[in-house]
Amino acid sequence: MRLMLDEDTGIPIPLDNFALEAWTLQYIRALNSGRMESLMDRLATSFATSLAECLDADLKRPSDAKVQYATSIARELGIALPAEALRFRGPMDDFIDRFAEQFRQRHRDPHTEG
Repeated sequence: MRLMLDEDTGIPIPLDNFALEAWTLQYIRALNSGRMESLMDRLATSFATSLAECLDADLKRPSDAKVQYATSIARELGIALPAEALRFRGPMDDFIDRFAEQFRQRHRDPHTEG
């Protein structure tokens, strides 16, 4: 089995004999029962989940908790939250690292301006 990235580039998917046999039977079963679309949907969903798990940590989505925290920081300090920080964990962590101490200081002394 091979995952094709484009017309010229593919990644071999190593399957042991059992997995290859089971996949072949599953494929034939879906083909003969008219459920090929359902099998392809399940495969696509599973692949998308697996691909997301293969990403480097900085390229994954930031957690909801980090988005909420960063939004609070941005609002409190009157600064823009970069779009990249909302999309990727690395820029989100950079934003929080850069401004968290200033945010914490404001919460210790609510009369501080800056």
